[in-house]
Amino acid sequence: MMFGKNSKALAIALMAVAGITCAASAQTRVACVGNSITAGYGLGWQEDYPFQLQEMLGDSYKVQNFGVSSMTFANKGPSDNMSYWNTDKFKAALEFNPEIVVIELGTNDSKFFTNNCIENGQPQYNYNYGQYEKEQLYKDYEALLDTFMHLATSPRVIATLQPYSNNCGWGIMDTAIVNQINPIILEVATRKGVEIIDLHSQFNTPAWFLPDSVHPNATGAKELARIIKEGILKVPADTSGNTPADTVPGVSDSTGTGDSTTAIRGNVRGFAGQDAQGLGQQDARRFDMQGRTMQREYGRRSATPLVQKRRGAN
Repeated sequence: MMFGKNSKALAIALMAVAGITCAASAQTRVACVGNSITAGYGLGWQEDYPFQLQEMLGDSYKVQNFGVSSMTFANKGPSDNMSYWNTDKFKAALEFNPEIVVIELGTNDSKFFTNNCIENGQPQYNYNYGQYEKEQLYKDYEALLDTFMHLATSPRVIATLQPYSNNCGWGIMDTAIVNQINPIILEVATRKGVEIIDLHSQFNTPAWFLPDSVHPNATGAKELARIIKEGILKVPADTSGNTPADTVPGVSDSTGTGDSTTAIRGNVRGFAGQDAQGLGQQDARRFDMQGRTMQREYGRRSATPLVQKRRGAN
């Protein structure tokens, strides 16, 4: 009789273990790919946005942080130590076999478009300026999307328009993000049918940033996780005809024209495209003439994919 009871108890225990194993295997794997904004630069342990995202999504998801500081989506080749392509985290993200991929890259690519700026009354030259051809950025970003989209898991890929960032000393200016980098991301992602989360229009509160005006603080990381969570839980666009702008938060077309660039332009507000010497001085932001000219040019852009030849956080 004792043997029978022990066998029953053992069977129940094995069933419980099997249940736990099945539950774990049923988790939706989410890969957070990005630069230092994703990695959690300047934050304490478990304050980064992917960790907060895991807490918000719960046990049915498995969120992994694959962020690496200072990386670009530009890829000059194997010797490029600024490229995310050459990081161990990139390889790990692919081996993770994700079912959802959130790509937050582009802030550092803006350095290729920042010639000089004024910091403490002195011009600051950016050595990254002009070191990469813009046409190649389109190809590199498309290749990055394709690399994840073609995994065996056929993951749902979500691209983010880069949030406000402004640090003259680092060569990161918001005019370059708004007028150069985000249009590249928007155009390529739209053409590929990839969903878009517009962080620039949604993550735009000064109190959410560290003093460097680039990275989220602990409160900001939590808000960033909330925005990403809403994007993940949003029902994906119908690939039969709808564009990512139809469903993704912050990329809705309030004009009714179906023009996602118009929608982005309408949502970009607050300090969009403004070059400030720190968020604390937002009332005295500096607009350089080039930035204002670029802003007007971006405002006239069409969402129609370009067919011209193309060859750029921390």
